[in-house]
Amino acid sequence: MEIIESFIKGKKTEALCEDALVVTDSFIAVIDGVTGKSNRVFDGLSGGKAAAVKACECIEKLPSDIDCFSAVEKITEAVKSLYEDDEPVGAAAAGAIILSKEKNEIWSIGDCQCIINGEIHKHEKEIDVLLSEVRSLVLENEKRNGKTEKELLLSDTGREFILPLLKSQHIFANTHGDFSYGVFNGNEIPKDKIVVYKVKEGDEIVLASDGYPYLKENLEESESLLQEEIKNNPLCDGDFKSTKGLVDGNNSFDDRTYIRFIV
Repeated sequence: MEIIESFIKGKKTEALCEDALVVTDSFIAVIDGVTGKSNRVFDGLSGGKAAAVKACECIEKLPSDIDCFSAVEKITEAVKSLYEDDEPVGAAAAGAIILSKEKNEIWSIGDCQCIINGEIHKHEKEIDVLLSEVRSLVLENEKRNGKTEKELLLSDTGREFILPLLKSQHIFANTHGDFSYGVFNGNEIPKDKIVVYKVKEGDEIVLASDGYPYLKENLEESESLLQEEIKNNPLCDGDFKSTKGLVDGNNSFDDRTYIRFIV
């Protein structure tokens, strides 16, 4: 594999960044720790960062010839080890997108994204899309009642409105039915929540977390479009909608990771 470019940056500080990047002879992986909605910490780490660290450690030790579903089981077990006996899972979780060189496959669990030979594949969670629309509606109502963008950035009433649903969203994780989604949280991930893409030698690939609103085939353009969005749509309630906007003191909407390479 030939790495062309890679980049990782936390939305606030590098120490708090819940994204992670793994590059070995056999695997390339982008890990996206889920922002916690509780105060539960794991050895001083947030749930998202703790899950990302466990996932990274596991991927670095995976046999090169392991198949997708066995790898997912191993990573799930690693994240599950964070919890105390009989503790319900959910406080520590992460999504991931993984390239297996041996299998010539990309494995996607969660809402990380990728580009394969120019074709983008986004994996947005349906529940996040819905809550983003609801938040946007609340913010639009606030604007029509006189609130300014500056006021809403300081006090995001749209985020406050959907927060109870965000806090309970984990009940849909690794289940079936409407609004369900796959994530590494210690519970078994249904096979239909794992997306597999076949690739071949010579393919140009981009793997990224969902920190890029508009993922492009090179880092410079992806970063440029992100900065435009930060400037023109800081609330994330325009063409690009999200469950959260730009938080005061942060440099972006979310942690972000990008890697481009040739298989």
